[in-house]
Amino acid sequence: MSSTKETKAPSDPSVDMPATIESGSSLVNSTVVRSSFSQERAEKPLRVCCYGSSSAETPLTYLQSAAEVGYILAKRGHTCVNGAGTFGCMAAMNQGAAAGDGHIVGVIHKMWLVDGADVEKQWGIKALRDGGAHSVFDTPSTVIIEANGERVHEPSGKEGGGPVREMRIAGGKDLQERKKLLVEGADALIVLPGGPGTWDELWEMACARNIGLTKIPIVCVNIDGYYEPFRQMLDRADKDKLIKLKPEEIVHFVNSAEEAVQWCEEAQHHNGPSIVLKKREEALRSQSVLGSPIVESQNSFFVRSLSMISDWTEDNEQSITDWSKIGLTLCAGLAIGFFLSETRHNKYTSFKY
Repeated sequence: MSSTKETKAPSDPSVDMPATIESGSSLVNSTVVRSSFSQERAEKPLRVCCYGSSSAETPLTYLQSAAEVGYILAKRGHTCVNGAGTFGCMAAMNQGAAAGDGHIVGVIHKMWLVDGADVEKQWGIKALRDGGAHSVFDTPSTVIIEANGERVHEPSGKEGGGPVREMRIAGGKDLQERKKLLVEGADALIVLPGGPGTWDELWEMACARNIGLTKIPIVCVNIDGYYEPFRQMLDRADKDKLIKLKPEEIVHFVNSAEEAVQWCEEAQHHNGPSIVLKKREEALRSQSVLGSPIVESQNSFFVRSLSMISDWTEDNEQSITDWSKIGLTLCAGLAIGFFLSETRHNKYTSFKY
């Protein structure tokens, strides 16, 4: 029978410390614990959403990185928002954040509460814990917020204070509301290794960033090259002109937890990528069916005509009269009708032998 004994940090920083020192978690490496970056508070506290696996068989190296992300976020004064899972990277990041005495927000779907448990009434029997939420939320000081925004559990004055523990409960027949609550108010997004659920969350936000619906910076912790295929996919999409932004403007890749948190902080000094939409002929060619090679030769005159009308209208917008606008509209309508008529005629005549 073995017994555990508390280990004290040596006064000489050059002496290697066991991974359990000061971190409260065997997953957090001692180098991360004593890092100057980890021990200094950030200038501005951030709300950072973290995606990652929920599998109980997640490799140890991934768990360690997840725990380090949670620990560093806590020590830097940031809030770690995640899916509140009991296993995998989600559990590890919660464990790390708790070890760093940090703020943690979990988002869980109501369907995972045991038998649709009433959280307010059954808090004493750990409805959230039994429903799959991590043990860090199993405390009377946790604030519980229902899907409709109602706060169904508030800590008393005696229980308040200290690090924030908040549980958001999502509703709906799918995970869309849960995904929305995860990124609500987020300043940055850190993605750890995970399965299809993590990929879905990542690519949904990558898509939103690519088309300008969000400016939340996204960074993947590319442990052991796990996300290398995703990087290659973005590079290929850029090469084939399938994305608006450059790959590095959509998703950034780093090799360690510390790099990820540091990059998230630095990204706050930028407003994010600006989307400049193409106009006139380029837009018509690249973003509509008119740009198809099949009809390219037939619509070139039509596209140029619309472009000339658009250019002239913009340059003389203040001087043209209402009658001129009506005339331009009629001309454009006639041009469209002629084009469609010719296209239909060519379609039918092309079947004749």
